[in-house]
Amino acid sequence: MTFSVHRFDPPSFRPHRWRRGGHLQTLLAPRSSLRADDWKRLQQQIHSRKHRLPVSGGDTLVLHDDEPETWQTNPRGSVLLLHGICGCHAADYMIRFSQRLLQIGIRTFRLDMRGCGESIELCRGITHAGRSEDVLASLQLIGQLTEDTSAPIGAIGTSLGGNQLLRAAGRVGAGLDDPPANWDRIGPLLAIAPPVDLQACSDHMESWTLRFYNRYFITQLLGRAKTTLQMREELGNLLDGPTPKTLRQFDRRITAPMAGFPDERAYYASSSANVVTQHISVPTMIVAAKDDPLVPVRSFTEIEARLPRPVRVLTMPTGGHHGFSQHDGTAWTDDLVAKLFNEAWP
Repeated sequence: MTFSVHRFDPPSFRPHRWRRGGHLQTLLAPRSSLRADDWKRLQQQIHSRKHRLPVSGGDTLVLHDDEPETWQTNPRGSVLLLHGICGCHAADYMIRFSQRLLQIGIRTFRLDMRGCGESIELCRGITHAGRSEDVLASLQLIGQLTEDTSAPIGAIGTSLGGNQLLRAAGRVGAGLDDPPANWDRIGPLLAIAPPVDLQACSDHMESWTLRFYNRYFITQLLGRAKTTLQMREELGNLLDGPTPKTLRQFDRRITAPMAGFPDERAYYASSSANVVTQHISVPTMIVAAKDDPLVPVRSFTEIEARLPRPVRVLTMPTGGHHGFSQHDGTAWTDDLVAKLFNEAWP
């Protein structure tokens, strides 16, 4: 029987007593539920590799493949992990999700997107919300690497990676992109705090109350852009002039021209997942928080009514932007990830 995200009972969430509200939930990162000695023992049982994945534009991505020792006798399934706008394979949530999945015998593939982590010196392009073709290419490679055609393949996308994942599934469902050869093995998918409506998120980020987040993101993104622009002399003047003050200004001056869009509005319109989510045909869960300071919750309420049966939006009363710190300081999303895939692949 096909796994249903609507019949899935999520783990209970007891928010941290002192991390109240969306800002504290966002800014104070949860810790791993694994003790250091447990993680050390688990690492000794893992076979880790790196794979290079050529993609469009002459760029190359890096997939970090962690295989549990039980894989050879029981290939339970594999999960692709996609990071957010300032993340990479080594982001804390990427490590935590991988830890919990490896514990239950699931193989993980942590992706370094274009211009991120170990892909940074292998790419002339940058990652952005619309890079769903890179998600499909990664799933195609995972299918080839795992070989066992009975072993399912899932995916988890956090923030920007969540939008890319939903856009990939929606475009395949709509017939706009060809599915990977192993598409019948795909699912479930999990998108955590995805900015599905980029224009709405950009409008929201213009608020002066969010100036701290704008400064943080722009500082991180400018560092990456400078490295990439060193390989593209024809775009070297993009950094001339005053530093962008908001993400919208950064997208207008840097993201859009580097990614081939005429302006930021064209980038938002083309790259937002909300225009294709109604075509998703594989079991998919979208997790949002009502107090997310970066992604307005109305982004999800506006699409929920037209989502197909395989897709479920789970809106939590608190959690911030993929924070979800529990009473003991660990992340509720770690428990969600482990329970979701444990039940989907018994």
